[in-house]
Amino acid sequence: MRNKLEDFWQNESGVTSVEYALLAAAAAAVIGVAGSNFYTSVQTAFQGISLTDGANAGPDPSGSG
Repeated sequence: MRNKLEDFWQNESGVTSVEYALLAAAAAAVIGVAGSNFYTSVQTAFQGISLTDGANAGPDPSGSG
C-alpha cells in the first residue's frame, strides 16, 4: 500500500480536468469568503455615515442647546 501511495505521489504525468475543477472550486470558495467579509466591512462603515442635513445629528457641540 505504501508503495502505491509513493508512486501516486511521485506521478507527474499531468494535471487532469478533475484537479483543475478542484482548484477552481477552492479558489471560488476563498474569493466568496473574502468577498463576503469585505462586503460586511464596507456595509458597516457606510452605516456609520450620516447622509442627513445635520438636523438630527446629535447634541450641539457648543453646549448651548
